[in-house]
Amino acid sequence: MAVVKMVTTLPGDWKEFEVGEWAHTLVENLVVACIQIERIRSMYRWDGEVTSEDEWRLMMTTTTEKAPILAKLIEKKSPYDTPQITWTTVDASDSYSTWTEEVTK
Repeated sequence: MAVVKMVTTLPGDWKEFEVGEWAHTLVENLVVACIQIERIRSMYRWDGEVTSEDEWRLMMTTTTEKAPILAKLIEKKSPYDTPQITWTTVDASDSYSTWTEEVTK
């Protein structure tokens, strides 16, 4: 069986509780089964300049059915003009896939 792992980022100047509240709404609204949150350093090109900033990375687990809904929610809720929204479908154990399905119903 398979699950979807979706990744987005939030600004590094957000407090941990703000990131937690943002993530909590996704779990509470049954769009994701779980979210891992970590601080990272990102380097990217923006407006013709290479820049580097602290960010929060959120790796979310959801179902193939909920992935498009989650992507739209991130785009709507993100403070970024062009939020990172990437995902991949990965093989998972039957028990984890079943759990993911159950908690996102």
